[in-house]
Amino acid sequence: MESLPIEPGPDDRAALEQAVSAFIERFIDARADAPVFHGAADPELVERLLTPPTEAGGPIGPLLELVTQAVDTGFDTASGRFLSYIPSGALYSAALGTYLGAAINRYTAGSHAAPGMVAIEESVIRWMTSLFGFGDGAGGVLLSGGSLANLTAVLTARSRLGERFDDGVVYTSERTHHSMTKGAWIAGIASDRVRLIPTDGRLRMDPAALDAAMDSDVAGGLQPMMVAATAGTTDTGAIDPLDRCADLAATHGAWFHVDAAYGGFFQLTDRGHARLAGIERADSITVDAHKSLFLPFGIGGLVVRNVEHLVDAHEGRGAYMQDVVDGDLPHYLSMGPELTRPNRGLPLWLALNLHGVDAFRRTLDAMLDLAEDAAARLGELPGVELITEPELSVVAFRSTDGDTATARIQQALNDSGRIHVSSTTINDRLWIRLALLSQRTTASIVDEALDLIKAATGRTC
Repeated sequence: MESLPIEPGPDDRAALEQAVSAFIERFIDARADAPVFHGAADPELVERLLTPPTEAGGPIGPLLELVTQAVDTGFDTASGRFLSYIPSGALYSAALGTYLGAAINRYTAGSHAAPGMVAIEESVIRWMTSLFGFGDGAGGVLLSGGSLANLTAVLTARSRLGERFDDGVVYTSERTHHSMTKGAWIAGIASDRVRLIPTDGRLRMDPAALDAAMDSDVAGGLQPMMVAATAGTTDTGAIDPLDRCADLAATHGAWFHVDAAYGGFFQLTDRGHARLAGIERADSITVDAHKSLFLPFGIGGLVVRNVEHLVDAHEGRGAYMQDVVDGDLPHYLSMGPELTRPNRGLPLWLALNLHGVDAFRRTLDAMLDLAEDAAARLGELPGVELITEPELSVVAFRSTDGDTATARIQQALNDSGRIHVSSTTINDRLWIRLALLSQRTTASIVDEALDLIKAATGRTC
């Protein structure tokens, strides 16, 4: 059999597309009843998957069979039963956008190279900046996710101190996402210049403690550089007191950043908008469309009130880029660490315009409803306690009988193959998290999870 040409003809392309499309249809149709956790891969399968490519190649059928076997390992993050970490819904329409973008393969880091495709991307960035109340002069850049966005925010805040930033201090919550402190470290901020501020009884950054820390640093000759609040912690979905954090940042001339990778797009809903009050005062906001817009992994970003700050921190070009011309559209290569990047704007643009913004609003509202219902029912279950009422769509709970009993509940859920949950440690105690953030998560799935929890406690209502 002849190997597939490096540039397939129309018949070969049609056959490949048909095979892949059939695979995807089978995969999506199976999500409702497929196990949410498959366990570790069989060592023999791993060996087959590690086999290097052959010189001659081969047909797509056996390769897709290997992909099928590879998919049937580990977590099924595309399942509505995956309630661990922060789920990602793998929205089908966005997957089509990713396919389109890869096939078109336009270079979108510089608007001179693909002005039409950059305009598509810029339209969703402008939609985001308006969503958060940013006006003229705002902008942003789509990145791989919250980790790179938080790093980009730290670099932007750092650049305002010039080349010498040894006295600059970053303030963030003790419940912050680890990418915030990791980003500070990568950006060259010494560990003794990062303050982890204690939280209050609802696990939100304590503004009184933040105020005291900033005053102490100023008295010691240090410069508050950045206040990084969180709008939806991974642990519990807690939202820091954004207005008060903004006040303190402004008082000390610090950059005010909000890590809203998880919670940001709840801004679309009435409840989310109210709970995120103060986010419109941020200098920069991290968002993740692959979280609260349900897109496939790899589409996050950073939006800023004044795009010039982003450019000042990241502009840099080699002689080989002397033909790059400036125009009315932005160069994303001047706004972050990436020079070559995938076309992230197209999947987001396609999904938003196919479904309409209200479809996302209604789905996010449904997630809030599920979380509130789950919390209310768990709160009535003997032997179970909530750490706090949910502000977004994460419900954290534990057994009143201690960590061992809590671990048994988690194991019962995960061993069922029907529900998968993750845990966290808060105040030296183990907590289970129900994270509800997939368009495939339904009330019946939450009912099933609660039935399993009830059975695992060994108690009845």
